[in-house]
Order: sequence, then structure tokens, then C-alpha cells
Amino acid sequence: MDSAEAAELKSTFERDGYAVIRNFVSAETVDEIRNRAEAVVRQHPNAGGQFTNITKGLEKIDDFFGDFMASGPQVPILEMLLDKAPEPTTSSFFTKTKHSEEVHPHSDALAGGVTWIALDSTNRENGCLHFLRGSHLDENEFKHLKADTPTDFSDNPDTVEIAMEPGDIVFFRPTTVHWSGPNRAGTKRRGFNCFYVGDPFKSLTEQRKGSGHRQESEVGD
Repeated sequence: MDSAEAAELKSTFERDGYAVIRNFVSAETVDEIRNRAEAVVRQHPNAGGQFTNITKGLEKIDDFFGDFMASGPQVPILEMLLDKAPEPTTSSFFTKTKHSEEVHPHSDALAGGVTWIALDSTNRENGCLHFLRGSHLDENEFKHLKADTPTDFSDNPDTVEIAMEPGDIVFFRPTTVHWSGPNRAGTKRRGFNCFYVGDPFKSLTEQRKGSGHRQESEVGD
């Protein structure tokens, strides 16, 4: 990526709260992520809390994911976008079949960045990611949203559908409203993400910690 491309990507990220790079990782890397993640799922099925199609904490089980979070090709890009070295927190594997839960519009009240790599083709019919463009610029307006509570943004002009192919990556702010619909097609729709938010309590005062301030969701999609 040359300096002009980097500047354009950063401008998009700052304006919209997300940015996509196509063909970012190789087919071989996609295969390795997919195969290793599925091996983790076989060992620890449904390790995603309220959503049964999410397996979190891959790096705790397979060092490959810890290494990828710390030194994968996404790290220098994210550092450029955030203007600081990203702090790896956790990685997750997402599967979405015809019967998987829908993740509703929400934002995560955390500073930092998130990366999401498509491991299969994703589109509207099988539950691709959506973003509410620019929503990271007004966190208070959207802080009431919850991943398990339906909110309809279908008529909002800032709703953006992110169709992706295997190896594509999207970088986004945790505070950008994001969601994914149900898989109506029944095709495989797998994805891998990394959270770079550091210590979610670091920027909270003791008073805010005790008030139940929303800081834990880290759902992804």
C-alpha cells in the first residue's frame, strides 16, 4: 500500500468508522484460519456466551491465533488507522447457518479497533456485516442498542451492506454500529475477527465502573 492509498483508507476509516481492503490475506491463510478455528470449535463448542454460533478466545487454545493477533498483516494497517499500536484483546470465530442467531445493531463502548476477515463469501442472503456509516462520531445516540434486541435501520440512508469474499478484511471502530442478519441462504458464512481494545476498564473511573456502564459486549458478528 502506497502513501496515497494509506491516506485514503485512513480518511474513510475516520469518516465512516470502517474501511474494507479486498484480497487482504491469501487463500492459504484463509484455509489455515478456518481449519484451526474449526478444530477449536470441536474442542470447545458454543463458547460464545449468549450467541451459540460464536467461539471466543481462540488465542487461549491455539497459539497461532495469539501470534496472528500480535503480528499478522492487519497489525501495521490498524496501527496506521488508530495512530497508535493496537492492543490485542481476543479473537473469535463466527459461523452462521440457516438457523444461527441474528446479531442486531449494536456498538461496543470501547476504544480501539476491530478486524473481521471473511472466510466464505458473505452477502445479504447469508448474513453479511452491516454498518451504520459515521455512527462512531455520536456514541451517545446509539449507546442504548443491544445485540440481542431488534432495531430496524433498513431505511436509514447511512446503512451500508458489506458483501465480502474470502480473504477480504474490514477494519472498524468498536463504537461504529454494526450487525449481521440471518442466514436465509443456508450457505456457510464463516468469519474471523480480532479485538484490539486493550483493557476495557482502563479509561473508566471507579464511579463509572460501579454504575454498570456498558463495556463488555465484544460481540462482533
